[in-house]
Formats: sequence, C-alpha cells, structure tokens
Amino acid sequence: MLTFMGFHLPLDGYGYGTIQIAKELQRNDRRVRVLDMRANDGFGTAGDREWHVPGTVVALCTPDWLPYIHGDELISYTMFEASGLPKGWADLINANADRVMVPCEWCRQVFVDNGVRKPIDVVKWGVAPEDYWPLQRSTPLHDLPASWLSDGERPYRFLWSGTPDLRKGWDVAYRAFMAAFGKRTDVELVLHFRGDLPGRVKFSDKNVRTVVGLFDRPLLRMMLQEVDCFVFPSRGEGWGSPPREAAATGLPVIATNYGGLAEEIDQWAMPLRVSGFSAAEYGWWDAGTIGQWPEPDTNHLVELMRYCVEHRAEMARFGLKAAEWLRCEGTWARTARDLLKSVEQREVMA
Repeated sequence: MLTFMGFHLPLDGYGYGTIQIAKELQRNDRRVRVLDMRANDGFGTAGDREWHVPGTVVALCTPDWLPYIHGDELISYTMFEASGLPKGWADLINANADRVMVPCEWCRQVFVDNGVRKPIDVVKWGVAPEDYWPLQRSTPLHDLPASWLSDGERPYRFLWSGTPDLRKGWDVAYRAFMAAFGKRTDVELVLHFRGDLPGRVKFSDKNVRTVVGLFDRPLLRMMLQEVDCFVFPSRGEGWGSPPREAAATGLPVIATNYGGLAEEIDQWAMPLRVSGFSAAEYGWWDAGTIGQWPEPDTNHLVELMRYCVEHRAEMARFGLKAAEWLRCEGTWARTARDLLKSVEQREVMA
C-alpha cells in the first residue's frame, strides 16, 4: 500500500502542490491512500501529533516532521532554496527516511553536498491546466515602437508576484524596471506582495503599482490576464511554481537561470543570468547558516525587459508556445507518474 501525505493548504505553495499531487496520484491509482497532515491552525508544530501508517509512505513536508511519521518505508519528499540545508535536516533525513524525493537536479545535488546519504530521486513538480490555461489578453500582436501607441491603449505591464522577502527578488525587479524605463508612463510595473510590504518600503513612482494580498486561483488568473510579462528574478527556488503558472496562461516569463527555476527553463521562460552569489538569509535562518544563493544580473534583466516591450508580438507568441509545452509536458500528471515509477522501481530493486 502507498500513502501520500502532506499539508492540504490551497493558498500555500507547498500545500497547493500537495493537493495537486494527491489528486493526480488517485487518478493514476485509486488504491493510493491520501492523508492530510493539517492541524486545526494549519501546519501546527512538528511533534504535536504522530502518524502510524502501514506500507510505503511518501511524506511531502520538511524533515523536522519525519520522526513522527512511522511506516514500513518512509520517503521524504522535500526541497530547499539555498546551497546549505538548515542545521539538522541531513541528520533527520538520514535517521528517519529510507529514501528522498526532490523536484529538481539542483536540489538533489544540494542534499548530497550537505550530507544526505539516502538514495535521492528527482520527481519534478508541475502546473494544473484546469487552473492555469492560455488567457485572452489585450497585448498588441504588432511590433510598433511604444511611442506609436494611441492614448487609448494601456501601458505594457510587467508583473512580479511573491512573498515580501528579498529571496523572491522584488527589489531586483524594481531596480531593473526603473533603470530600463525611468518615468515612462507607457510601461508599468505591478508588484504583488502576498503579505504586508516589508519594513518601511514605499513606492511613489507613478508607473509602479503595488497590490497586497493572498489571492485564490480565480483572482490570480484575473491579475495575470491584465499584464503582459511576468518577471521573477528570484534568488532561490527549490522549484518555482508562480512563474511556471504564469507561463501556463500564455505570459512571457523572465526567471533566474538557477536552482529549481533552471529546470527545463528554455522551454517555458527567458533565462536571466546570475551576476554572483551572496549569503542566503530569510525566514527563520540567519545569514551564514544556510549557504549562498545567486544574485540575479540586474543589467541583463534591464535588457530582457526592454526586449519584451520592443518585441511585443514575438514575446506574446513565445508565451503561447511555453504554455503549450507546459500543458503537454509539465503538468502534475507527470509528477504523479514519476512518483509512482520511482516507488515501483525502488521496490523491484529491493
């Protein structure tokens, strides 16, 4: 018997992924048991409850939960966003898991480099075509100079969307936009913070708009429909769902060519170069404790953003091609197939 367990939280990135994988696993094999790890207050705290599950268990969670999950075989499905794992993670995996699954090759190497000794398989994440499909947009399908646009046409809009920490690169998107377009009013940057704006940050620029809130899928689609390019200069992703989901709606996407974002990036985004590395610092982890992450190349981002504005029709076509590739090759159905294949192959080897 196979049990897949994780936190079914639809507005959380990991939680949404858990729901999608569970759904596709049961489409493939109704015998797969799905177990929701949520507490009444959401995630809860590791150690406040335990699970005893027969058979093979795939647990999509951080390693601190592993000591409280008991099965005949325990597979840890997890990821991280910087080059160094948090203190204790490798020991928790080595002591409690029989195997590991991660969503990209970069993650696999990070876990190996940080002392994980268990077998590691790559099981890529995906997008849900029923939630993200090519949307009708007002992007002009002609390559006219921006100065030729009539007064009735809205500005060309870039969208950044993410949590309000520096890992997601909102600061890079803002600096590059201002360097590329200055005070131009025919181009606009929308910054969507999925939480309160960080610290004392305020924007007085007339061509920069901020949106704050944790949106459900219909609202996210409405926002994605009203923009022309998704820009995501993230410093660290174990996978990177938001830019892939944007690409699935037909948006051209610019994303950092590193970490989880680099997986198959040529198929769904314009790769953004890295200019160097810095100490990673976010969430509960202080600088110097979780290794490094990349610094996206701001100058290269300026070039890519200008190219999008100056070649609108080409980039609109690029976005539709990326959406088609994701629909055919990059869905959660692939995730479920690869997960089941990994479990079955390892069982044969055992």
